[in-house]
Formats: sequence, structure tokens, C-alpha cells
Amino acid sequence: MPSIEYDYIIVGAGSAGCALAYRLAKYRPNHSILLLEAGGPDISPFIHVPAAIIKAIGNPSLDWMHAAEPDSSRNNKVDLWPAGKVLGGSSAINGMLYVRGQSQDYDRWAEAGCDGWAYADILPVFKRLESTIIGDGELRGREGPMHVNWLRTTHALAHEFVKAAQDSGLEFNVDYNGKYQSGVSYSQVTQKRGWRYHTARAYIWPGKKPSNIDVQTKAQVYKLDFNMGACTGLRFQKRGNAVVAKARQEVILSAGTFGSAKLLMLSGIGPGEVLKDVGVPVYRDIQSVGRNLQEHPEAMLSIEVNQSTYNTEINSYKMVLHTLNWFLFGRGPATSPYPHVVAFMESLPGQGFSDIQVQLGPYAFTFDENGVIPHKKPAISAAVNISYPKSRGRILLKSSNVSDSLLIEHELFGHDDDLRLLTSACKTVRSIFNNPVFDAHRIAERLPGKDVQSDDEWASFLKNTAFLGYHPVGTCRMGGDNSAVLEPNLKVRGVDRLRVADASIMPDLISGNTNATAIMIGEKAADLIMQDVSI
Repeated sequence: MPSIEYDYIIVGAGSAGCALAYRLAKYRPNHSILLLEAGGPDISPFIHVPAAIIKAIGNPSLDWMHAAEPDSSRNNKVDLWPAGKVLGGSSAINGMLYVRGQSQDYDRWAEAGCDGWAYADILPVFKRLESTIIGDGELRGREGPMHVNWLRTTHALAHEFVKAAQDSGLEFNVDYNGKYQSGVSYSQVTQKRGWRYHTARAYIWPGKKPSNIDVQTKAQVYKLDFNMGACTGLRFQKRGNAVVAKARQEVILSAGTFGSAKLLMLSGIGPGEVLKDVGVPVYRDIQSVGRNLQEHPEAMLSIEVNQSTYNTEINSYKMVLHTLNWFLFGRGPATSPYPHVVAFMESLPGQGFSDIQVQLGPYAFTFDENGVIPHKKPAISAAVNISYPKSRGRILLKSSNVSDSLLIEHELFGHDDDLRLLTSACKTVRSIFNNPVFDAHRIAERLPGKDVQSDDEWASFLKNTAFLGYHPVGTCRMGGDNSAVLEPNLKVRGVDRLRVADASIMPDLISGNTNATAIMIGEKAADLIMQDVSI
């Protein structure tokens, strides 16, 4: 079996992994870094054209498509969790919405024992990674690798939604990534001149990648190696061949909420009884590996309107013109992911923080086994989610084979409070759609429909139609308690020279989409590694 050796090995070239590799390479220019990605290179046009997200999610060449067990809280619905299987990871197939979360999110992490993760600690990291003209320069970054911009083309009905939201009592917030989050705002996206700006492009494309990083794609890691209580390297498959990679310094897992926990368990780190059941020898019995899976429960509200919306143009001759407009000028509907407007609301007036998120898009669509299906009539839609669900799930191994899928157990409405709060949030958004501002545009309510009025009818509607926010976190939780998978410095408890750095480390969900936080985690992981180097 061939063997290679590097100073650092990073598993996963996604949102966190690319950022970590770049920053660590800059900090340690005389040290070699191997960045392994199980997926392929980021050459698909479905990645770079923002509107092509509907062709990227659910595409087996770009998406892991993790299938969950039937959800008994939603009539046994089976969900598919997207996860990027390509350079850039999920930042290459996501909706591009850039949301940091709010300061309280990170302060709660610190209060729970995650020393060094308070808002004051991570704000400089967010600033370092950003390049944006948006907001206050005291709070926002101007010269970082990741470009964050306004949408280049905003639909006219997005402006009407902003007016209706303000008329309904929401304040306009110029920058929801600034001093506070609550209010209605226009979307901030990871784009540059209308093209998707994912982490591979920001950190490791030619001209960006430091020379001491070796990137290898189609490299499926299947086992970590240990000796004397330390991780000494790993094994991966590439083109049908097994390769041993040795790490002189550290191995860092950035394979995502599903991938990192899976690799730990395949290597013998996890709940001992679960590992034994599938024939994996136990190296460290850490019960919390794979547990604490969290997700934003999301519902869709929609009205049909009397002017063209983007879903009616996706499969028409106009799409050719839109694609040309995007390619030549970086303008038009092809530059558009889903959300044009974002609102963050407080479920209780005056509570001081937002706990409901709304994303308004000039689209209407449904999901089925074939992916995203555009609605045939012009319509706009609002995706509504609650920021801090109480429901928790877990992931388990089905076998000791890396190629086998995970067993994912998660009930979106496993806690009654989540259903109640989402119902209340949906009622608020329905009232915004019913605001007189929309009288000149609204033809009919599409979702939930006029038959949904009582709480029982709302509950039935949500149990039949609610879906994942595509923000899974928490399966390799960090914390100050001994039950956490990771210490606050991201080291796996009881194992030297092994860390995890991706969305799986989050002890609790943030208020908003999780990609910005995942990138921040990758950047901060480099700082934490350097703290140990300087000791």
C-alpha cells in the first residue's frame, strides 16, 4: 500500500476545510498540508450559475443526498439532506445566503463552556474572512477571501414584501449581519458579479491557493490511524487504490455534520455499543458522537401573482437569454438563488433577539423524488423557519463499510414546542401576504390555502408539508463538559493530534443559515492550532 506524509491532513474541502487549509498554510508556510476531498473538481456549470441551484441539489455527482429514516412526527416522511460532494462542499450547492447569526448565539456557546467562542472572540474572524461593501466597517470585513454582496437583480415583488413587512410592524434593517439581526432586509449572498463565490474559489483556486497545500479530489477517507493515544494519519481510496497518509502534526476532520461523525465512528470513536453492533473495534467510547443532530424546521407559504416570476421562466426560451445576461453581464434572473428578502422576527415582542427567519423568493416550487419542481403559474413564496428548535436527532452506522449510507434518525417535530412556534410564525407571514400592499398583485393564496385556519388545520398542513432547512449541525458537539465530543479547542476528547472543524461542532443552532458560521469555524480552527504551536 503506497504511503505519503504531510505535516497536516485535512479531510473535506468544503466550507470549513478550504478556509482552514488556506489560513493554516499562510500561518505555517514551511509546513505541508494535504487537503482531501471525496468529491470531484468544481467544474459543473450548475455550481457557478446561481439559479442552477435547482440542478445542483439532488444531483448525485455534486450532492451526497443523505437519506433519513421515516419521520414519525410528519407522517413518516423520508428526507434527503443535501451535502456538497465537490470542491467547496456545501458552499458550492447551497442557496448562497450569508448569515452570521446574532451575537447572543455565540455568547450562549461561551456560557455553556465553549471558551473562546463568544461573539467578541469570533467577530474578528468573521471580519477577516469577508470582503464586502455592506454595513459598518467596524463590524464587517473589507479585504477577506470570501466575497459577500447584494443580489445583482432583485425582483419587483421583493420590494413589495419589504413594504408589507414594514407596514406589519417590522423595522427595516440595512445589515442583518451588523449590530443586530431583527428586521426585514435584502439578501446578502456569497457572489461576485453575479457568479457564485464558494470557498474553493475563495481559498484554493489557482492564484489563491498557497503553494504548500496539496489538493486531492476523488479521495474517499475510510479510516483514521492511531498509535499511543494519538492520530497518526489516515487511509483513503483514490482510483480504486488504497493510500496511507501520515500526519507529522495533526489530522483535522472537516467532512461536515454527517461525514465527520461517520469517519470518527468508522475509526472506532463513538458510542461503544453501536460500534460493536456493526463490527467496528472501539478505540474511544464517546457516547455523544453522532448525537445532538439539529435542523431548522421550515414551512413554505405562497401566493399566486399577476406578474411573471422566475419559476415560470426556468424551462422557457427566456432562460437562454437569462443565461447569456448572466454570463456576459452578471445580471438577471440567472444570478438569483432563492431568497431576495430576509426577515428576522421575534416570537415575543421585546424579547431582544430574533427566533424566526423568513426568506422571500420570486419562485414557487415543490419537492419530490426528482428534486425541485417549478410551479407552473407565477407565484412568490416565503420559507419560514424557527431558529432554535428543541428537537434532536442522531446518526448511526449501518455497517463498517464507508460506502454504505448512514442511519439518520431525526423527527422535525419531535418536540411539540417546535410545531407550535412554527405555526405562530406562519400565521404572521400569512398576515404579511394579506397586507393591502399585495392587493394589486395577489391572485390567490397557494399555500397553505384558505381551508387552513384553525391550529389543528395548521398542524396537519405543517406535518404534511414542512421540510428541512438544510442546516444540519451538532453531531460532534464541542463543550466544556466531559460528555462533549470535542474540547473548545476542537480536539477530540482523549485523542491527541485529532480535531474536528465544521458545522458538526456547533453545540446549538444559530439564528440563520449556517454556511457563514462553518467558514468562520474553519478560519478559527487555524487560530486554535497556532495557539498550540506557540505554547
